[in-house]
This record gives sequence, structure tokens and C-alpha cells, in this order.
Amino acid sequence: MIKKLIIANWKMHYGPVKAGAWIRAFRRERLPKDMDIGVAVPHVSLPATHASLGRASVPLIGAQNAFWKSDGPFTGEISPDMLKELNVTFCLVGHSERRIHLGETDEMVAQKAAALQAAGIQPVICVGENETEHKKGETLKIVRGQLTAALSKIKTSGTSIIIAYEPIWAIGTGNACTPSDAKKMHEAIRELLNKKFGKAGQTMRIIYGGSVDAHNAAEYISTSHVDGVLVGSASLDPCAFGLLCRSAAIS
Repeated sequence: MIKKLIIANWKMHYGPVKAGAWIRAFRRERLPKDMDIGVAVPHVSLPATHASLGRASVPLIGAQNAFWKSDGPFTGEISPDMLKELNVTFCLVGHSERRIHLGETDEMVAQKAAALQAAGIQPVICVGENETEHKKGETLKIVRGQLTAALSKIKTSGTSIIIAYEPIWAIGTGNACTPSDAKKMHEAIRELLNKKFGKAGQTMRIIYGGSVDAHNAAEYISTSHVDGVLVGSASLDPCAFGLLCRSAAIS
């Protein structure tokens, strides 16, 4: 059985001071022991989150982006090796906001995911269709295309990967994808993973993201083929996120 996973994505919120305060507050929350909990942190706040975490093992600390080269003339970029020095466990790649606002392509996502895997950091590969594609009934085609490209350089022998299905039309809109629709997409993603990776594909986690909150997290978590959730704005308050984690554990 795949262990459930909840990831908080702060996006462009919380510098070192506020990040440290969030972690200290979250450590006081009563958290479920039967699932993994992580938080994707802005690069500048990674040292502060680890310092505030101390010897605690929850949450796992992740990054929101990485470049695909280990070093070189790439001003402003952060390499997987640099993240490794900061004890980063996982890293988001291909988030829809980066695809939309920063022009990230499927090829770039593939290179980033492979570079993270090679560095021993778990890539969380984000895929999902926009509203127009959704209305045209192209969801499956779009997601399969994105995922096939993103997995093109991934190896079965390296660090495992996580897939995050995040329909763009549902992110931050309050118009979440229904659990039944999420299940159908996750089933299709699992089929693709099994086809590419064989037995290893059966244990890779597939999580859902898009207007997840304390009211619907448990329903997603309890849905078959949904191995967890990626939480945006509902994770910005540590107490509210703690409540979300507890509510999801009840499922």
C-alpha cells in the first residue's frame, strides 16, 4: 500500500523570518503519523526552515524549482547539487505557474526532473490541462503528452518520482476537480507509469493539486488511485494546514 502524502506549496510567500515562524508554529500541531507531510519552500527560506525544524522529522523540506545543470554561467539559477547541500528532500518541477509565467517547456521539465533524480532529490513532476483544453475534452491528451515528455530522461534505478496532477483551471479558483474525475486521471497516469516503468511504476505516488482545503482533502485522500494532495493557499496558515492534515487522516 502506498503511503499517503500531503505537500504544502508556499509559492512566493514567506522569507526567512516568516518561514521560521511557520515551522515553529507547525511543530506544535498534532499531526497524523500514518502519512508523509512536506512543505515546498522558496530558496531563500530553506536554511531558516531547517534551522527552525531542529531535530524534528516533520515536515519534510522541499524546494519549488531547480535548474538542470550542476554549475555554470546560469545567473540566478539554483542547481540540484546546491539544494542537496541544504538537505532538500524533494523539489517541484513543471508547476503550471512556471509553465505559464516563465515559459517552461516539457523539455525543460524533463531535464530538471532527471537532474534532481541524479542528485538524489525526489522530483515532484506537475502536469495538468488549462480551462480551454479541459472544455474541449483534451485533458487526457494534454496530460499524457506532458507526462511522456517529462519522464523521457527518468531512470527506474534512481530516486523515485512523484506525479502531481493539477488541472490549471482548478488552481486557486475554488473550483476543484471532483474526486471522481481526479480518480480517472490518476488511473490514466498510473497506466502510463506502469507501461514505462513496469513494477516500479506501481509504487510511484500520484497526488492531486487544485483548490485543496480542509473541507475536501479527506475526500481526495480517500479516493482510490489518489495518493495525496498538493496544497497551495490553504497551507499558508500553519494551524489551518495542521487541521487539513488531521482531517485528511480521518479518511
